Amino acid sequence: MSLRLRLALFIALAIALALLVQGFLGYASFERLQMGNLERELDAYLGRIALQLEGRRGPPHLFRRERNNDETPSSGLMPMERLRLDNMLSFTLPNPAPAGSIAHARLVREGVVLREWGRFPSEITPSNRLEARLEQNWLYKSVRLGPNIYLQGALEASQVRASLAGYRQTVLFTALVVALLGAGVAWLVSGPALRPLRHLQEATRRVADSGDLSLRVPTEGSGELLHLSQTFNQMLERLNAFRQRETEFTRNAAHELRTPLTALRLQLDTQQQGLASPEETLAVVREEVERMSRLSESLLTLAREGRGQKVGLDLAQLAREAASQAGVPYRGPETLELSGDPFLLAQALENLLNNAQKYAPKAAVQVELETTPDQAFAILRVRDEGPGMPPEVLKRATEPFYRAPGVRVPGHGLGLSVVAQVAQAHQGRLVLLPNQPQGLRAELWVSRAEG
Repeated sequence: MSLRLRLALFIALAIALALLVQGFLGYASFERLQMGNLERELDAYLGRIALQLEGRRGPPHLFRRERNNDETPSSGLMPMERLRLDNMLSFTLPNPAPAGSIAHARLVREGVVLREWGRFPSEITPSNRLEARLEQNWLYKSVRLGPNIYLQGALEASQVRASLAGYRQTVLFTALVVALLGAGVAWLVSGPALRPLRHLQEATRRVADSGDLSLRVPTEGSGELLHLSQTFNQMLERLNAFRQRETEFTRNAAHELRTPLTALRLQLDTQQQGLASPEETLAVVREEVERMSRLSESLLTLAREGRGQKVGLDLAQLAREAASQAGVPYRGPETLELSGDPFLLAQALENLLNNAQKYAPKAAVQVELETTPDQAFAILRVRDEGPGMPPEVLKRATEPFYRAPGVRVPGHGLGLSVVAQVAQAHQGRLVLLPNQPQGLRAELWVSRAEG
């Protein structure tokens, strides 16, 4: 089921429920009104019967709230005083039925019918209950006139019941028609509204079928749909960039690994032919294995995007130890606590020192450590006084396998790339700046915030 159809059905269901609730409340109010009017007509009819029985004009005692010594007040109409049974049976009383309606009454004493006005409906179960109740198509009620004497009345309610049934049918029919109209309008309106989502679906299908990550979704609409289209395009851009980096990374990695493997094979062939001694072969093999080991560690760090396990560490101690091993001076605080990965930070600092000593041989190199004025970052700096880098080289120095043109220094072009990844893993960055008066200043920014 499509989203458009679901939306139309949901709106139709919501409209139907709203109309049914409104119709139910209106029906309950209309039913109370109709039944109240019918019960008042029945009360008036029974009052006229009681007036005839008393044989006088004026309001019958039937409606007076009085108490006889041998009777208790009822919840309905009160008993009459001076009601004589002989008078009721001695003459014929007409049936004062309301105009335009069918009404019947009877006088009952101890279950025996003494007199009837009209033909009392046989489908009504005889009862002396004083409250009105609806049975079949009749509204039935009893009034106590004396000890064990009841006046029972029945008023036809078929018209009221027909009106209520018509009201119910009208509510149901209206709810159905309006819900269908609402569903149709929702279907028509939702088409243009869901057009950005349809374009997104089509673009997703084309990307899945062709694998072309250069496709983009038209940014149209507003609100969440516009944001969804923009987010999807950003995702495609990042995926496309990842694919390009993966392709270039794989090609360069294969090229870099081919060199030491070729050197190993040639050296082994030379030793097999007796042109090299075992000691010479072993030395070359060891050198090439160490070269591939360093390359694999760098590739692993790049593949993990610099992710590591962060723990509490003293960055000042780590910097002093790295500077001591490289034989360069250290300048900075005695201690600097933060959270980070000691292995990745040590590898990044080692790469910076190797890079400085490799590209600036015999030049002065120094390791420095300081914090920003707001104490948010620690800056681990390696400064050298070598030839430095041209501006165009500085822009691309952190790209994997990038080698500056004309440089004959051995290496893989991964050192600064690894440092940049380590900086990103610590919510920082790698900054390469010219040193004054000459040389290169490489700054590794590390966030001191927990996380």
